[in-house]
Amino acid sequence: MRTGACPTASARRRAWPRPRRCSRSCAAADGRIFVIPLGQRGLVSGDIRSSRTERLSRVDLFVFSSPVILFQAIELAWRTYLPAFFAATLGLPIAAVGMLLLAARLFDGLIDPCIGWASDRFPTRFGLRRPWMAVGAPLVSLGALGLFWAVPGTGIATLAAWSLVFHLGYTLIATPHGGWGLELSRDAHERVRVMGAKIWVAMAGMIVTLVLPSLLERGFGLGRAAQVGALGAAIVLLAPITALLVIRRIREPEAPSIARVANPFSLFAGMLRAREMRRILMLYGLVGMADAAAAGTFLFFVEQALALPGWGSTLMLVQAVVPLALLPFWARMSRRFGKRRVLLAGYGWQALVAPLALLLPAGGLAVLVLWLVARSLVFGVDYMLLRAMVGDITRREVELGQRWASSRYALFNVTLRLAMGLGVAAALGALGWAGFAPDEAGQAEALFAVRAAYALPPTVAAVIACALLFRSGEARPAGPAERRDAALAA
Repeated sequence: MRTGACPTASARRRAWPRPRRCSRSCAAADGRIFVIPLGQRGLVSGDIRSSRTERLSRVDLFVFSSPVILFQAIELAWRTYLPAFFAATLGLPIAAVGMLLLAARLFDGLIDPCIGWASDRFPTRFGLRRPWMAVGAPLVSLGALGLFWAVPGTGIATLAAWSLVFHLGYTLIATPHGGWGLELSRDAHERVRVMGAKIWVAMAGMIVTLVLPSLLERGFGLGRAAQVGALGAAIVLLAPITALLVIRRIREPEAPSIARVANPFSLFAGMLRAREMRRILMLYGLVGMADAAAAGTFLFFVEQALALPGWGSTLMLVQAVVPLALLPFWARMSRRFGKRRVLLAGYGWQALVAPLALLLPAGGLAVLVLWLVARSLVFGVDYMLLRAMVGDITRREVELGQRWASSRYALFNVTLRLAMGLGVAAALGALGWAGFAPDEAGQAEALFAVRAAYALPPTVAAVIACALLFRSGEARPAGPAERRDAALAA
């Protein structure tokens, strides 16, 4: 047998490239580390390649993305409807509402890494991801019943308890599903397609989710309590239906034959040592804080600051319709110009458009609609491309014989959700400090504080994101040090 070959690789040497040395875990002469995932087709060494481009059918892509409709409904409710519902309908102090939302996100931060690591670590006869999703669906439905049908007089402790049940179920579905999505394809462009489909379905889900509250608002003149109740009913039904569709229709990728046991603390520490990971985490955090602050104050911005009562739910549809048409375009642009350049364009546009909210005239519905259309031109681009970048990193891990997609997804999810909690808590806390009360006629200073809480976080986040991206180059395949850290972390 020639030097550098082994029985496992020799049978496949005609089908794909092989490293200089080949063993279950070995180092090449140039310092690169190769881990051979036995029994896995499309072995890659040194760079990101695959033996063929894998494409999911449109039906499978939609079925796999269908839980994102549920996630979008949950996030829409948690960031936009529930703050106003808790404060205006249930009569809770707005600062207390902000702390409740932050506490729920902190709970996410505790359980998300645990669930991500466990769904990577413990295979079952039903797969790595499916069992967790099956357990999470009924918990989401149960928690929604307690939160969305709460009545005036419900205490903060009761709402907190239902929030824990709700978020536990949400995380049990979202984190394994997110890790599953990172593994669906070996091809970098196909991963952008998968992430683009998830964001597209999220926007479509936002439209579907908003139609019912908007119809109740504009067609029947029903108030916030009825709208929140209808949204809760949708979540109760969506959780089991979408989870079951994915579990029954989509096959999980085969696990690498070499499954390494990892201490979760060492695993996450190894992930954080990678500079590329830290940069994407920072961008995720900026996106989360800005989006949560804007979403948590949107209804106050429209109905109080701009004096357009009864238009909040309807105008949110504008922010969902525009990305439906443009996300496929941005996916093609990222393939042509690279993810970093498209992200720079998106953040730059956001930095220019977002502060104009400070200048919008009260009562100017047409002007507001035009501004929302302009702001929505790049809506969702950051989530699509940042998640595709996470998928690129995950693919390199699979090439090393590791399968930690849910753990990596959990790390980003924790960052995003904690940032969202901080963003909405800071925004609502600032409104409380400024003396704003949603059920009272606001003074000029308080109404300007609403405008600032809505407009400034996205502006500042976009400027910082542009600075981070200017300092970085286009993402490259991991070098020897990054590969060594990844191998040692496992």
